[in-house]
Amino acid sequence: MPQLAIDATCLPQYDKLDKPTRERLLAATRKFRELSLDALLAHPDLRIRPLPAGQDPRIRTFRISDSWTGVMLAPESGETFLLIHLLPRDSAEDWAVDQRHDVNPVMGTLERRDATALEQASGGPGGDGSAPAGEAPARVGATAVPAASAAPPGGEGTAAPRAAPGEPAVSSRASAPFPPPPSSAVSAPSSGLLFDRVSDRDLERLGVDPEVREFCRSITTADELHGWAPALPQDQYEVLRALAEGHSVQRVRDEVVVPRRPVVGAVAADDYDTAIRHTRERVIVVNDNREIEDVLAGEFNAWRIYLHPMQRDLAYRPRFNGPAKVSGGPGTGKTVVALHRVKHLAEHLPLGGRVLLTSFTNALVESLRRNLEMLLPPEVVEDVDVVTTDKLALDVVKEVHPEVRLRTDTRGVFANYAKQHRLPWPVDFLFSEYRHVVTARGITTLEGYLAPDARAGRTTPLNADQRREVWHAISSVRAAMRTSRRLPAEDLHAEAVRILGERSELPYSNVVVDEAQDLHPAQWRTLRAAVARGPDDMFIAGDNRQRIYDNTVSFKQLGIEIVGRSFPLRVNYRTTEQILDWTDGILRGGPVTELGDSSATEPGGAMRCVLSGPEPELYGAPDEPAELDALAERVRAWLADGIAPADICVTARTNKLRDSVASHLRARSLPAAIFHPREHSITDAAQSVRVTTMHGVKGLEFRAIAVFAATADALPQLDRVTSAALDENQHQADLDAQRSLLYVACTRARERLYVSWHGTPSPFLPL
Repeated sequence: MPQLAIDATCLPQYDKLDKPTRERLLAATRKFRELSLDALLAHPDLRIRPLPAGQDPRIRTFRISDSWTGVMLAPESGETFLLIHLLPRDSAEDWAVDQRHDVNPVMGTLERRDATALEQASGGPGGDGSAPAGEAPARVGATAVPAASAAPPGGEGTAAPRAAPGEPAVSSRASAPFPPPPSSAVSAPSSGLLFDRVSDRDLERLGVDPEVREFCRSITTADELHGWAPALPQDQYEVLRALAEGHSVQRVRDEVVVPRRPVVGAVAADDYDTAIRHTRERVIVVNDNREIEDVLAGEFNAWRIYLHPMQRDLAYRPRFNGPAKVSGGPGTGKTVVALHRVKHLAEHLPLGGRVLLTSFTNALVESLRRNLEMLLPPEVVEDVDVVTTDKLALDVVKEVHPEVRLRTDTRGVFANYAKQHRLPWPVDFLFSEYRHVVTARGITTLEGYLAPDARAGRTTPLNADQRREVWHAISSVRAAMRTSRRLPAEDLHAEAVRILGERSELPYSNVVVDEAQDLHPAQWRTLRAAVARGPDDMFIAGDNRQRIYDNTVSFKQLGIEIVGRSFPLRVNYRTTEQILDWTDGILRGGPVTELGDSSATEPGGAMRCVLSGPEPELYGAPDEPAELDALAERVRAWLADGIAPADICVTARTNKLRDSVASHLRARSLPAAIFHPREHSITDAAQSVRVTTMHGVKGLEFRAIAVFAATADALPQLDRVTSAALDENQHQADLDAQRSLLYVACTRARERLYVSWHGTPSPFLPL
C-alpha cells in the first residue's frame, strides 16, 4: 500500500498557506497514499512533472494551487513518497533542479545535497576544477564566489540549500554532538588542508561518499566547511564537522555514525523506501489521512507527537531503576519526551495506580493537559493527574485541614513584621533567609539553623546571637501565618510532606515533572514524598538555561538519586539556528550548571538545529513613543507576510509595559489582546496578537516574538535584585535569573525574533 512521508522542511511553509490552499494540499497528499505512481502521474489535477533531463529523476513537482507548488521524491522502487518542500510556483523548480537525494549506505539515511554547487566546487559540469586549495567556489544564488568568504550556498546564510526567500528551512548547518576540543585540536594540519590527516578509507567508513571526499580535500578551515554546510548531505556534514573539531575517527564513528545505523541489516544504495523510513530526525512517515493533517496543520505539533530515535528510547524505555532526568536547551523536545513517558507509564499502571504530571505554573499545566489529550484516549487520561506542584500540596493539606488557603503575599508579611518590631535587617534579607536557607534546606529547629553549615554559600555573616534573633523573627512570622490559615507555598509544602509521611499508601505510582529547573526544594520534597522509591518513580525534564527563579537544588540531598540515569537532548526542532545562535550570546557563554546539581556543569556538547531562517532583528529607538511606533510597524509587516495574529506574541518585562504595548497596538488598528498566563486566555477575540509579560510567555511558543523595551532599566529590574551588600551570591543569582528570563522570552520564537529598546539597551543583550 502506498505511504506518504513528510520532510520537516514542509512544516514552516504550511503556516504560510491560506485555508483554500491548505485544503487543496491535504487533498493532494491523500492521493499519494491512495494511488499508484502511474495513477498519480496521470492525475489531471496534480500536474506532476519531472525535472529537466540531467537532474534527479526521482524529484517531481506537482500543482497545489495557481500560486503554490509541491516538491516530492518518488523513488523508482518501494511505495513511500516523500513530500520534500512547499514553495511559491515561480521558485519551486529553480530550487528543485539543484537538489539530489541519495541513500547513505553506511548510515542508512536519506540525504539531500546541492548537487550543482558541489559539481562546481569539484570541477564537474559548470566548474573548471582549477580553484586553488581553500578557494572552492561556493554558490550564492546563481553566482559562484570563493568559498573562503564563508557565504553558504543558497544565499545570505538564511536558509538551507536553495531555500525560498525568507523561508525557515531544514538546516544542515548542524554541529556534531561533541564538546569543543582544545583549540590546538581544531587547527588545520601543516599542509593547510583541513582533512589531510584523515584517509579516504576512514572517510568511507564514516559514510562520506566519493563526491564529498573529493570536495572536502580542498577545504582549509572549519569556517569554510561551515559556509558550505547547506550544500552538503546532512549526515556527512556532521561527520566532517566533528572531524574538523579535532575528534578522532573512532569517536566520530561511535557517536555520529553508529547511532544512525539501522537496527537490523544494511540499507542498499538504491533502497530509497527503507532510507526514507529510517531518516527519523528529518522525516515523518504518516499512516493515515488524519495524521497527514495533524502533521502539517499542527503548528509543529508533529514534533510533540512524533519522536526521533533517542527521544523514543527514553520515553518508551521499559524500565528505569530509579529517578531519571532529561535535560537540554530550548526546543529539544524535553516536554515531548515527558508527555510520551506519561503515556507509557499510564498504559502500564498497576491496578489502582496513578500518574502525576506536574509543572510550576497554571499556564504550563494547561498546555501539558491539552497536549496529553492529543496522545491518550479519555479512559487513560483519567488515570493521570495534571496539576501544579502547589496545587498538589494544597490538595494534600486540605484533606486534613480544609480551611487552609495558599498565601501569595509572604514578602509583605515579613515587611510588616520587620517594620513593627524595628528589626535591624532589611526585609529582603529576612525573606531571603526564610526562603533560601530555612525552607530550602528544610531546617525545622533553632539548633539546625545554628549548625556551622546551615548558611553555607551565604555571604553575610551572622554570629550565634544574630542567628537566634533572625530565627525568632522568621518563627514569629510563620506562626502568624499559620494562625490565619493562609500558608505560603514553602510552608504548605512542608505540611504536605509531613502528612504524606504519615500515610501507609502514597497517592502516585509515578511522578513526571516538566520545567523542573524552576521548582523550589520545598516543592521537590513534596514530589519525593508523593511516590514510593523504586523503578520509574520519578521522570524529570528541565534546563537550567531557562531557570527564571533563583532556586538552587541538589537532587542528592533531596533523596532523588539520578546517577547513571541522566540524558541530554541535542536536537532543536523549534527554533531556527540563527535565533538560537544569537540568544546563546545572552548567556555570555558562561557554564550551565547541571540540573539538580549546582556544583557541576552540564556535559559539553553542541546543539543541532533542524530549522534555519532570518537573523534576529534589533532596533534601538530614541524614546519610548518611537519604539512603540516601530513595534507596530514590525507587527503589521508580520501580518502582511501571512503570519496569523495568534502566531505573534509581544512580550515585555512588566505589567505596565505590557498594557502600554497592547493599548498602542490597538490604537494603530492592530488586533492585540493581553494574555493572562494563569487563565491561559486572552481578553478578547482569539485571533489577536498576544501581549504578555516575559514570565507569561514561559513554556509557550510562537512563529514570531517581539521583545519590547529591553532596556537597562528593565533588565535587570534592580528592585527585584538582592543588594550585593546584603549577599553577593544571592545578588548574582538574582541577576542570572533575570538574564535567563530574557533568554526564555527570546527563545519562544520559532522563526522571527524582533528585539527593541529605547535609550540605553540592557547589558544582557549581545550587541
